[in-house]
Amino acid sequence: MIKEWFNWINASIGLAAVLLLIAGLVMMFSRSSSIPVLEVATVKSSLPESVFLQSKEAYDSIDEPVMHLKTGKISLQLPDLKNVLAFHGKNNRPDADPANNVLHIGFTGEKSPISLLPNESYYLLYDRKQTPPRYVLSPNNSETPLWMEVSSSGNQGLVKVRLKDETGTIIQEPASNAQFTLAEKPQNAAAPAVWDIGKVRVDGTLLARQKARWFGIDKFLERHGGPEFQLTIDKQRIDFGEAEEGYSVFISKDSILVWDNNHWKVAAPGAETLGKPILIIKKIDEKLMNFELWDAEGKNKVILNLLKSNESSIPPNLMASFHFLGAKTLSQFVFEINKERMTLAPQDWLLFVDKGWRKLTTPEEIDAYVDRKTLGYLFVFDAVEKRDDKQVMVGTIFNRARNDLQHVELLMQQSSAGMTPYVPKSDETGRSKDSPGSSDQGPQGKVGRGAENSYTSSYEDGDSDASESNMHSRRRKRKLDHDD
Repeated sequence: MIKEWFNWINASIGLAAVLLLIAGLVMMFSRSSSIPVLEVATVKSSLPESVFLQSKEAYDSIDEPVMHLKTGKISLQLPDLKNVLAFHGKNNRPDADPANNVLHIGFTGEKSPISLLPNESYYLLYDRKQTPPRYVLSPNNSETPLWMEVSSSGNQGLVKVRLKDETGTIIQEPASNAQFTLAEKPQNAAAPAVWDIGKVRVDGTLLARQKARWFGIDKFLERHGGPEFQLTIDKQRIDFGEAEEGYSVFISKDSILVWDNNHWKVAAPGAETLGKPILIIKKIDEKLMNFELWDAEGKNKVILNLLKSNESSIPPNLMASFHFLGAKTLSQFVFEINKERMTLAPQDWLLFVDKGWRKLTTPEEIDAYVDRKTLGYLFVFDAVEKRDDKQVMVGTIFNRARNDLQHVELLMQQSSAGMTPYVPKSDETGRSKDSPGSSDQGPQGKVGRGAENSYTSSYEDGDSDASESNMHSRRRKRKLDHDD
């Protein structure tokens, strides 16, 4: 049944196709070979007569014309820049040259002011590529018809504007735009300028991120620095960085630090500081130090504070491991320290690190401690003195920060309990702790022990100490470095 239906459908489609083919052939042969074009009649039209049209005689009777057109050059005028410019003051850094101090001028649309020298010509152009278009400084200060000069008077900025036309004539009109004053306007505190020192963004945490630590006066250098470190006397020491990258500066109130070669350095205002960021010490209290940080052009100033670091005190039993064994020579003595024998002489230095004492003998070890590359408690063996017919080891211990010290006087007696503190007899008139020979008034050694060093004892310095040549080597090394 279904097959029969499909046959009928196919037959119907075939019949329809034959009929369409026949109809197409009939239309093709019955179509005309030419297309008739109908002619359209064109009617010419004319404008209506004007109601104001007059005769030629009427026009001829008119005398001179009422108005005349006259050609002339366009006169130029100075643009009004009073709302375009802003005066943000001048360079107030202490090293600024009063006779040639830069002025900070802001332009509308610019985020930060531009530093300009007074009474110099600065060329302007109207930049239509900006959105919106505005006046800007010409690139590389290339000459343009429009320029200005700036100067200052008190807390006001004085601006002179000039314009040159195509004939070279200087235009100074209107007078109100040719010269005007601008009141000093502080920069927008809500959007402070962004600048860096080294690779560190400047803000109130700059010193913390530079790992600055203030320890006070370096008492080690005061006692042992000698002429080489004379400038550190009574100065506050600030350490920057850590370990091998660390360094120290010694400052007082009104000192100036300049950022040079990725380090802060003490400098005098002038050629050393111009064009570089500077840090000025404004105030030093017992626990707080106040700074002013200036950028290289004197445009931006940031107030910084630094708290004094609290270094732990010297442990009371730091020298408990010292045992006196005897005298090796007239100037050398044998001790047991850290359960090891060690020969010491006056002016030797011992450093306590990693829970043990070690003797500083080489110039490199001494340099590392003086330059604070190596940290620890330092014991300086100052002298051997006679007290109440007893030998007393006199020395000084410096804490890790070197801002505190402790005088030490130990009896040089053989004992399994170790060396005990010397206590003067109260009923004798001999020398006591307050006498001139005590450790408080003891000899002040120098960095690098030389021939001028001495110690008070009943012995004569007969043998050469190895540390003496090392101290001299350090001095020679520093002298060579200075000469280079």
